[in-house]
Amino acid sequence: MAAGPPHTVDIGTITSNRSAERRGRVPSSTVAEGILLALMTAHRDGTLARWLLRHPRVRRWIGQRLLPAVSEAAGDALRDDHAGALAVEWLLRWALAGLRPDHALASSPIGREDWLSRTSWRPMLAMACHFGFEPVPVFRDRYHPQPDEAAASQLCGLWSVGPSTYYRYLDKAKSAMAAQLRTGALDARQRLSLRAAVQSFTHARLGLGDKSARQSWHARQAAVALLAGEAPSALWHQCQTDDVDSISALLSGRTAELANSDETNLLIDARLVLPMLARERCDLLLAQAGLWRLRGDAARELALYDQALRMAAAADDALMLGRVYGALGKYHEPRDADRAFAFYEDCTDCLWRAGVGEAPADVPGHGSRLTEEYVVALVRLAWLYVLRNDPRSKAALERADTLRTRHTLTLSTLAMLEQGWGEYWRRAGDLPRALEHKHRALNLYERAADRQAVLKTCCNLGLIYGEAKDYSRAIDYSQRVLDLADTVAVEPEVVASTHLNLGAAHFWQGNPELAKRQYQLALDMATGAHLSFIAGRAHYNLAEVAYLRFRDTGREQDEQDGDRHSTAALQVWPHGSDPSYADATRKLKAEILGAQETRPADRLAPQEAVLHPSELLQVQAQRDILAVPSAPDAHVRAHLSIAQAYLAMAMKEREAALALMHRHGLVSHFSAELDTLRATFERELTREQQLARQWSTATVDLLTPERCQAVLARLIDAGAINKSGYVDLCGVSPATASKHLASLAERGLLVQSGKGPTTRYLLPG
Repeated sequence: MAAGPPHTVDIGTITSNRSAERRGRVPSSTVAEGILLALMTAHRDGTLARWLLRHPRVRRWIGQRLLPAVSEAAGDALRDDHAGALAVEWLLRWALAGLRPDHALASSPIGREDWLSRTSWRPMLAMACHFGFEPVPVFRDRYHPQPDEAAASQLCGLWSVGPSTYYRYLDKAKSAMAAQLRTGALDARQRLSLRAAVQSFTHARLGLGDKSARQSWHARQAAVALLAGEAPSALWHQCQTDDVDSISALLSGRTAELANSDETNLLIDARLVLPMLARERCDLLLAQAGLWRLRGDAARELALYDQALRMAAAADDALMLGRVYGALGKYHEPRDADRAFAFYEDCTDCLWRAGVGEAPADVPGHGSRLTEEYVVALVRLAWLYVLRNDPRSKAALERADTLRTRHTLTLSTLAMLEQGWGEYWRRAGDLPRALEHKHRALNLYERAADRQAVLKTCCNLGLIYGEAKDYSRAIDYSQRVLDLADTVAVEPEVVASTHLNLGAAHFWQGNPELAKRQYQLALDMATGAHLSFIAGRAHYNLAEVAYLRFRDTGREQDEQDGDRHSTAALQVWPHGSDPSYADATRKLKAEILGAQETRPADRLAPQEAVLHPSELLQVQAQRDILAVPSAPDAHVRAHLSIAQAYLAMAMKEREAALALMHRHGLVSHFSAELDTLRATFERELTREQQLARQWSTATVDLLTPERCQAVLARLIDAGAINKSGYVDLCGVSPATASKHLASLAERGLLVQSGKGPTTRYLLPG
């Protein structure tokens, strides 16, 4: 049965139409079908390579829009495909497979019923056979083909249809394929489908029948893609292996590039449904959370942390818990400094229990990574200390420095340590030294190709140069961050902080209106991302601008704006995280509108003032009372208040020690020290006070506090008590009184003297 030629379009008309290429527009359906028909015909005739060379515009359009996913998935398998013919053939095979009703890969077999009975398959089969992608199978019970009979005639015979029906099948397939390819912009699922198809073609071409051989090949392609700066391609190849640790490391190291790829989430979700170790799954969840952090979706980020925490707690794995606590600390750092601090402390504790103390120096593997994570946690702890102007930050940084000398750390970790030292010296008032460390960190991050960390460092440099009154550099570093944030995903915390720093630079230059604009941008972003601490700083800065304008203009609206932002700052900041911020906010209006003086920048405070701020404020207030002659009772109350404050500090330190002892099972180890502390405390009490403490705890099941005090007072006053006296004091029956007195004697609180009616009970000693 003969078949006529399909509808054709003059290819010269197609390739001379430059407007679509120049403007990046989608070609019309007619043009797209003409190009597709020409490519399919060239493939059937074996002239596809020559056709592509004769039509460079079409080749360039396809190469720019459709072939990147093919070449990335194929890797070095297409090294010899100079004209791109094989890549285009694989693209066409994938597009053909898109017409399969079963949605299977192009290499999947097609059953007898699909060939003969299911009409939904016929458009795809007609297209594949007509243009030489598939041979027509022989079904002699249905049709006997002639030697060299055309595919169209064979299919008409197999299906018992006429040429017009056959060409309708062909036109339907051609229109569907052209519609799929004409936009030149595949979505994430289409690209992954194309990569999967190319993967099957590649494995067949390279003879990668063994699973280990396939995974080794994909691992090599991932390394090559990383060197070329193609992180999404590297992630796809890495996901074809069983090395989950490498997938997590890639997600954590190239977060910015991968957060911008819409394929990333699909790849991670597909990987998470596969079997893996609990630690591998936990690390992958933490890496995925980092992507949502960069995208500014705090809810999804926190949900993944909670899922990882449940998994780590169920496994009771100290290493997993340490990693999750560290991630939660980072999440809460710009939101709730107190919670972040607690999480970082738990992180270091868990990592220590996981074996940091036993990790040998410079031994690659688990021990080295564990030590590295511990150093990172120490630096983050130091960062929170320094944000509170707490000089303990130096001790944490010095501890991290000690580990740096014993272990080989990655560039990113070394850079984090330099960042921490830079902020410490800024708070200490040594700006040249701070800049030295910050630039060292910037160089290390650039060498590590950690774009997000580079941006954070530029943000910090903008602040330090502003404090150093080098405003041009301050603005330059801040603007560098904001310009890049317009093109790639940048953490909201970094962008909001940069707006604050840029606003400060404008403010110090005497441009309050420009400063106000940047402060407002910082506030909007911080509020949207729930970054409480940054929002508080923005409110504080906006209040400062408003009060200055009110001082200069006298407009009531400016004063009201300042009051509103001051109130908001006090409400936003986490309570207790750093009293100096709230204190500065309360004094802001009076300082601006009253006597003018330069307010100090963030600077380190005395250590005890950070550890026990409220108690030391109480001591200072009472010292002021004692410094002025006054009534004796006022001085007595002042001394007692000071004693009470120091007693509260002593109890805090004791409770902190007890918490650590219980956490690490060290109560018995420090029992002697606790006894000494208890003896020191009790030595200062009167005998009556000591007895009252002893009796209040030992008689709770026998006596109410009031009866306990009455019995003890009788004993101290009279020296002894008998049964009838106990009955009178406590209002109990004689039998109950006998039981109580005997029980108190058994507990060592009383000593029995005499027998019968002369029985008396005395205090011991």
